[in-house]
Amino acid sequence: MEPLVTVVEGVQIACLTVGAYLFGAIPVGWLVCRVGFGVDIFQHGSGRSGTTNVYRAAGKGAAIIVFCGDLLKGFVPALLARVLVAEFQLVPVMVAVLATVGHNWSVFIGLRGGRGVATSWGSVMALVPAAALVGIPLGLLTVVIGRYVSLASLAGAVGFLIGGIIFYALGFGVDGFGVALIAGFVIFLFSQHLDNLQRLIAGNERRLAPWTDMSGSRDSSDHGSS
Repeated sequence: MEPLVTVVEGVQIACLTVGAYLFGAIPVGWLVCRVGFGVDIFQHGSGRSGTTNVYRAAGKGAAIIVFCGDLLKGFVPALLARVLVAEFQLVPVMVAVLATVGHNWSVFIGLRGGRGVATSWGSVMALVPAAALVGIPLGLLTVVIGRYVSLASLAGAVGFLIGGIIFYALGFGVDGFGVALIAGFVIFLFSQHLDNLQRLIAGNERRLAPWTDMSGSRDSSDHGSS
């Protein structure tokens, strides 16, 4: 009987999974704030190292860099897994999850991090790219209109799920496994935003500053989504 996994495949899977956590754990937000601005991100706002808190601590330019970096932390490992071990359907999912776990609980900064929004978005974009056609526009539209980053993060996640279901029904680039993967990420992101949801319901979740006033001031941003 042939082994289910060859030695080479086993090494690939081990490197991909461990590498996904370590790559996801690179504290982009902490590094940008500390190295680029001399700011301790943990002393500001929510104390997290994600995009929203970086905006609060260091401004929108830094926040854009961090969002892109955190997105890549999910996208790159998931894409590598999808290409290298496509025959093992669960491995890319494990890699996607571990990249997000690394972002949220980074070994490099004392198991602290963000809420996993950008990193999980990146993972889903790599594994179920068709779903991004709905998720990303919905998330961006929500933040532009409402200026609630937390709501936009969740709306984008739900948009990924809606997109996945639509394209699955159409038989275009999404299978049932992909829909289940997105649903899992949606549940995870909602669990990471329970405090934001409570504030949204109570009407005291802070918004981003009006777009015409966003000259770099961070004080009016919300409690953070990532």
